[in-house]
Amino acid sequence: MKKKNFYIRCLCFTVVTLLTFIASVMNLDATKKVSLLFEDTKYTIRAEFGQQPKINPATVIIAIDEHSINELGRWPWDRHILAELLTKLSEAAVVCLDIVFSEPASPTQDEALTQVISENGNIIAGFFLRPTASADARPDQIEVLHDSAYQDVIMRDPISGVKEFPFGELNIQPIGQAALAQAFFTTEPDPDGLYRRYPVAYAYQGYYYPPLAVQILRYSLNQEAKLILDRTGVHGFSLNRSMVTGNHFALNFPDPDKTPMISAVDVIRGTIPPDHFKDKLILVGVTETGIFDLRPTPVDPIIPGVWIHFTALNNLLNNDMLQESSELDYLMTIITLLMILAASFVRRFSLRISGYFGVIGLIITVANTVHITNNFWFHEFYPVAGGILLAVCLEATAFLFTEIRAGALKKAFVSYVSPEVVGELLAHPEQLELGGGEREISILFSDIRGFTTLSEKVSPRQLVEMLTAIHNPMTGIVLNNKGMLDKYIGDAMMALFNTPVDLPDHADGAVRSALDMVASLEGINRDFAAKGLPAIDVGVGINTGLCIVGNMGSTFRFNYTAIGDAVNLASRLEGLTKAYHSRVIISEYTAIKLSQEFICRPLDRVKVKGKNEPVAIFQPLMRNKESEVLCQVATQALHLYFAGKFTEAAELFQQLATEYRDPVAPIFVDRCLLYRQNPPSTDWDGVHVLESK
Repeated sequence: MKKKNFYIRCLCFTVVTLLTFIASVMNLDATKKVSLLFEDTKYTIRAEFGQQPKINPATVIIAIDEHSINELGRWPWDRHILAELLTKLSEAAVVCLDIVFSEPASPTQDEALTQVISENGNIIAGFFLRPTASADARPDQIEVLHDSAYQDVIMRDPISGVKEFPFGELNIQPIGQAALAQAFFTTEPDPDGLYRRYPVAYAYQGYYYPPLAVQILRYSLNQEAKLILDRTGVHGFSLNRSMVTGNHFALNFPDPDKTPMISAVDVIRGTIPPDHFKDKLILVGVTETGIFDLRPTPVDPIIPGVWIHFTALNNLLNNDMLQESSELDYLMTIITLLMILAASFVRRFSLRISGYFGVIGLIITVANTVHITNNFWFHEFYPVAGGILLAVCLEATAFLFTEIRAGALKKAFVSYVSPEVVGELLAHPEQLELGGGEREISILFSDIRGFTTLSEKVSPRQLVEMLTAIHNPMTGIVLNNKGMLDKYIGDAMMALFNTPVDLPDHADGAVRSALDMVASLEGINRDFAAKGLPAIDVGVGINTGLCIVGNMGSTFRFNYTAIGDAVNLASRLEGLTKAYHSRVIISEYTAIKLSQEFICRPLDRVKVKGKNEPVAIFQPLMRNKESEVLCQVATQALHLYFAGKFTEAAELFQQLATEYRDPVAPIFVDRCLLYRQNPPSTDWDGVHVLESK
């Protein structure tokens, strides 16, 4: 059962592991959305601990905000106004426009804006890539775009997995031509609609283009980015100190409230002097709420689109974007599931459940700690979800196995032990060592005296009725004393104490059962007399010792029993009861285990057939004044007997026979008389050797 249980747990582990990996690889929208909501708590935790990334002092947003719209008119502005704004930013290192001029305005407006862009020489113009549109950009717009594409591109496969857009909303040709470069400002949300990642490259018309943040860095550093592509998309991207593996990188959002954002109208009117922008990296974008360039993020549900590019630029400059690794995520999943599997082997339910929660809590803590301290994004949703699923599966199978085992145990023991013992056995099945285990037990054998003669006096049906009438109360007595009925052997009965569950006072239980059996004879014989049936008598032998206890037999048939020399001795003792005129005989090994509830009258030292070592035998009695006196006299008499003082011993045995009506004493009176007439040899030790069973 244990091995089967182990295999079932391993099967659960394997199935859940495969399901977890399949779910993570398929990245279904449903699980992805839950995963993203789960992982967004990291941003909240970072904010609570004040661990949001620092903003590079070289970066600034020029905002076309509500104040600017109110002062300078509704959007889109006259391009003369934009030309004036850009003139004020001529000392900046790079100015990137999160704005596209896809349609011409008046010739004077376009000429004024184009001239400023050309003269400044630091303007990167933005464009938009679309999956659908009524028409694509004009050829002259596309042609001037090519110089802005990545130049250092390595293709590892003939086909690239980089997402390609069929349509582009590009700047008019004069503006595109005058700009230092162009870059797309297209970003895509995750399945739940929130923006968390920033693209490295998109394909358009056979070229691979960078987004605004990457293009700013390329030109501000005068350094070409290296792009390695394969069938999956971007295999590798490097620029400055930043390296990215994958089509996107996870944004490490700063505190939106700390973003250096300057109103465009303040720049135009000179409130902010031009030299304030010297060598700055500037993003110009619309932030006014009514213009709808707003993006929901985990840190703010309404954030201007330009802030997404600002965050990406800071991440690239500071090299603090969030790193991701699917390999490490898989490793975390395996470790989590292995820890859950290990916890399932804890036997105690409360500790096992605590172990599950501990593993889940540990994984979440590690993931958040690494996220805060090392800017590494462990996606713990799948390890946690897989861990919970595995824990549920393991507990479900454990419950099923427990129910099956409980049913089997109940079926196996309900007729042999009391309901209380069955309950304890079900609560603590570990006490049952299936297959056989060594333990100390007390063994009780009872037998109906003269059964052969009895069977000749009554019909077979009456004999069965008598056996049932005898065994029912006798078995009930054993069960009431927390013993286990081992078997019926014709008219005999074998019972075990201290198995299958622990019974510290097992010797007491066995002796109490024997005395109760003897006491029950009066009622049984009274019922038999009323039915015209003969009276019966019983003999009970009890021994205590180490035995092998467990399921014995073959693969075809087995039963729970005990084997060992102690069992054989108990059977022999039952056979002595008739010879010693005592209904109950116990061994010295049982006698020394008894509590003060009982007192043991010594009977003899015997060597039973098949045994080389003698054993002292006793008659157990309930402790009272009469039994104490009886035992005292019997002990003195036996002491004299073993010392070879047969005359003195005979006198005490005779006293026992006459004063206490002791049925055992006459046996020793006769022995003493015999030994007085025929003294034993000098090496006589008082042991009575039995030649029969």
